[in-house]
Order: sequence, then structure tokens, then C-alpha cells
Amino acid sequence: MKTILIFGTFDFLHSGHLHAFQEAKKLGDRLVVSIARDVSVENIKGKTPIHSEEERLRLVQHIDVVDEAFLGDEELGVYSFFSELKPDIIALGYDQDGLKLDLERFIKKHNYKAKIVTLSIYKEGKTKSSSIKKKLGL
Repeated sequence: MKTILIFGTFDFLHSGHLHAFQEAKKLGDRLVVSIARDVSVENIKGKTPIHSEEERLRLVQHIDVVDEAFLGDEELGVYSFFSELKPDIIALGYDQDGLKLDLERFIKKHNYKAKIVTLSIYKEGKTKSSSIKKKLGL
């Protein structure tokens, strides 16, 4: 059984997120989602998410293609769940280059075998969370 891991904030779910979940699920059998912690979102994006980490977790857990969802580590670059989860594939969004580099270093350092795949863009980025928030004045 192939385990697919996907990371994200998922501050408010939209069609771009659903596309990412569906594309990731096609890569294997079990889709696991790591939800960014509030403190991590603030550190990376410089702003507080609209929905709390607990709210975002509950929403993602209701997506039918998601087999499991959990809150990620509060500290960047830690990935404490990796040894237990042992993902075969890590699916990243087209805009997660920084995370990709960090994961590549982590995987190499700990000699994990996970393959990193970048998912395709959905609707030319028109469904990017930051674009939607800007249009909504959030």
C-alpha cells in the first residue's frame, strides 16, 4: 500500500485544494494530510490564518479522498511524524518550493526513501488562496 503525504495550510477550502487532494490520491492508496500549525503559518506567511488549526483540521478530515489528517509540527523542518508515517510519496503544490527544498534536505539527512512530486497548477492559479482572499478583501 502506497502512502501519499501532502502538506498545506488549507485556511479555507476551495476547488484548488480539492484538485490537489484528488491529484495526490491518484499517486497511491492512502492520502494523509499534514495541516500547518497556526504558529508555522504566522512564521511563514506573516499573518494569522482565518480559521484556527483545529477548524482547518476538522474541515480537511471531511474530504472524501483524505484518509487521515493531522496537525503538523510547530517548529519548521522537524517532521517528527515521518518515521512512523513512512510516506512513499510526498505531493506538494506548485508553489511550495521552499518546503520542497526543506523536505529534500530532511529526507537525505535521515535516509528516507520518499519521492517528492510537484502537483500541477489548477486553473492557472486563479484558485490560489492568497488571490481569493485578496478578491474577498481578507
